[in-house]
Amino acid sequence: MTERTKLILISSSITFAALALAALMVFSLWILCAPQTMATSCEKTGNYSFAVTCANLRYKYTGEAYDLSRCVDDSVLAGNDKLVIKYGEKLISDKQFNNVCTRKKDETKVDYRSFVCANVAYSHYKRGSLQKAIEYADFAKTEEGFIKLTVAVAENGTAEQKQTLKQVLTDLNYTNLANIL
Repeated sequence: MTERTKLILISSSITFAALALAALMVFSLWILCAPQTMATSCEKTGNYSFAVTCANLRYKYTGEAYDLSRCVDDSVLAGNDKLVIKYGEKLISDKQFNNVCTRKKDETKVDYRSFVCANVAYSHYKRGSLQKAIEYADFAKTEEGFIKLTVAVAENGTAEQKQTLKQVLTDLNYTNLANIL
């Protein structure tokens, strides 16, 4: 290898390393300065796991319950039960939860309270706690809060779990759902 070839290789390696470092710095600054836009970009590409991270950073900056709801939404879309429970429980206990539910319903025409409670309940069931699942499904105060949990128990639950949930649904007068079990 000639001196000239060595010089070219060293120069190109340094240039590549500098470009990689610059790209990393831009990416890091983008996340730190505007996590909501990075979350949006991740959502558009279907990378909901990283979108949760960005949305959580935004929530840490603002402390707003509406930003926390984005963490819940992205966690559900990522299928991460641990994060659904973490952010969902935090959102449900937030004093602004009712305001978030009203705002989301106006935007999406979906009963957001039932959506959050149903997903937290389903995640608790998948992680092994039917009792907690029932508590969170009931917190929605709607039949819709129990739909996802009922389907999951009907498909994968033990006879005891089916009977327990059926009794709860019967007591709440959700007979259509109780009949599934």
